[in-house]
Amino acid sequence: MKNKVLRALLLSLGLLLLAFAVVLMGGSPADGAVVSSSPVYSQSVDAAAQLETISDSAVPLAAPVVPETLVLTQVIEPEAAPAEQPVAPLPAQQEPVSEEPAAQEPVKEEPAKEEPVSEEPAPQEPVTEEPVKEEPVAEEPVATTSAATRLLDRANTLLTQYYACANTAEKRALLGATNNSLGNDAIRTKLLADLGGSWEQLESEVVAATEYQQGKTLYVQVYMSGLSSEFVPVVYTTQNSDRSGNQWSTNLVYDDEAATWMEYTQKHPYNDSRVGFYMTTLGNNEDGWEELQDAMEESPVWQPVDVPVEG
Repeated sequence: MKNKVLRALLLSLGLLLLAFAVVLMGGSPADGAVVSSSPVYSQSVDAAAQLETISDSAVPLAAPVVPETLVLTQVIEPEAAPAEQPVAPLPAQQEPVSEEPAAQEPVKEEPAKEEPVSEEPAPQEPVTEEPVKEEPVAEEPVATTSAATRLLDRANTLLTQYYACANTAEKRALLGATNNSLGNDAIRTKLLADLGGSWEQLESEVVAATEYQQGKTLYVQVYMSGLSSEFVPVVYTTQNSDRSGNQWSTNLVYDDEAATWMEYTQKHPYNDSRVGFYMTTLGNNEDGWEELQDAMEESPVWQPVDVPVEG
């Protein structure tokens, strides 16, 4: 009898402990209520709800728990279709108008004054330059002139000016003539005046190289050969320094084409002296100078004067 009572107490105590443990672990809801929902899709509220009852498992020797049943009714009303609203047309896209920028006057800005920065010159090491070897420059030989070439240049220059005159009055003014006789004498007078009133003396080495004129003092003169419309100056020598004495007889004529003095060596028929060549044979003769050049080349009475070259 005592064993049964003790067993019943122990069993009751164990069940209480087990129930307490279940409560602590949240095994059942605090109020013992079970929630059941059943949506109603019809518009009638009086339709009976279908209920589902969920009961806790029976606990031996525990107080009976009366479950409470909650009925949730959800009425879903059909939604009215939204009315279609008229769609406003989208505004037409307009292309952006490109506006040219207004021309702006440039703003004149005064340049900023910069203060000069004084820089110290970097020390430079002296550069040793090798002397440049200069090649010898070939100098052109200086053109040597003579009394004959200088007088020819003067005569040709004067003739160029003479034929450039428009009339006789200009020719008279050029030559300083007192009348209209503008031939050989007037041109020679002008050349002699430009030389200071005296013809230039022939070089002594030329005189020494002649055969029959050695020891004489000769002066270089000029004669106008050909016609007055085209004078050709011919250089020769006499023993007169001006226009006095015999002006036309000569024994030396300069050939400017050969750059050589030609000596006239014709012997006098009655003695051993030499006769002179008269320059007047060239006057008023269109081919006078060409004929004389041919004679100097062919005739034995004309001999070139070979002047020794110095050095």
